Amino acid sequence: MLDLLHLHGFKCAGSSLIWALQQHYGDALGYVEHPDPGTRLAWLTLEVVHPRRPFQAVTSHLITLPPPGRVAHLKVAFLRDPIARLASAYRFQRDTQKAQWLENLSFEGYLENLARSSLANFQTRHLSPQEPVDWELRAGWGARPELIDLERTDLFVGVVERYDDSLVVLEAMLEAHGIAISLAYGTARNTTEPSKQDRTAALALPSHKYLFMTELDRSLLLRAHDRLDRHLAALPDLEARRHAFRERCNAIAADPIALRGQPLRPVPQWDYLSDDGWVNVRH
Repeated sequence: MLDLLHLHGFKCAGSSLIWALQQHYGDALGYVEHPDPGTRLAWLTLEVVHPRRPFQAVTSHLITLPPPGRVAHLKVAFLRDPIARLASAYRFQRDTQKAQWLENLSFEGYLENLARSSLANFQTRHLSPQEPVDWELRAGWGARPELIDLERTDLFVGVVERYDDSLVVLEAMLEAHGIAISLAYGTARNTTEPSKQDRTAALALPSHKYLFMTELDRSLLLRAHDRLDRHLAALPDLEARRHAFRERCNAIAADPIALRGQPLRPVPQWDYLSDDGWVNVRH
C-alpha cells in the first residue's frame, strides 16, 4: 500500500505540496495520469497495476477517491475558495499556457463557458467517490457531496487559504501512520498574481452569475474549514509544531540550493496509466 495518494485539484496549491513530496520520495513519487487529458482514472486501476512500479506515494489530477483501506494509508486533497480558484485557473490558462481561446475572453465569459461543463463545482466533483451511475452519466465526474466523508481517518482535506496549518496537521497524521515526512517549503510554486484589472473584474461579478456553479464547492469548503479547526484543536503541541514548521520553511527559503531542490517532473516524464496498464515506461 502507498504511503500517500494526493488527489491534485487544479490550482489548489498542488505544485507546492508535490515539491515537498518530491524532496522526500524522489523517484518513488509517481505522477500518475490517464493518457487522455480530462479522462478520469479509476482508483482500482492504480491499485491493481501499481505494484509493477516502485512507488511509495502518488500524485494525480485524475484519479478518483478510493474507499477506506484501499490504495494508500492516507488520501490527501486541498480545497480553495472557488472563485479564487477559477480566477487563478483563468490567469494560468491565459497568461502561462497562452490558450488562444482565452485571448479575448473576459473572466465572466470564461465562467459562462465553464458553467456549461462538468467543471462547474469542480472541487466537489473531483473529490466525490464515483459510483457506477456516475461513470455512466458523468464519465466519472459526478458531483456527490453526500459521499465525501471528511471524518474518515484515512482522508485529509486541507485548505489552501490555511496552507501552513493544513501541512502541520498533515505531518501529524502521517506520523500517526508511522510515516515521517517534512512538508516544509521555501516558496509557493506555480502561482499567478492577479492584475488590478483581474481583481476589478472578479469583484464586479454579480453573485447570481456564479453561485450555481460554485455553491457545492463553497459548502464543501466550509466543511473542510470546520474539520481543520477540529484537527488543530486535537493537537496538544500545536504551537510547538507551528513554530518548528515555520523554522524549517525559513531555513529552506534562506538556502538557494535547498530552495531549488529536486525539480518537479516535467509532463513528458509523468506516468500514464489506462485500463490496459501503463502506457509509458519511465527510465
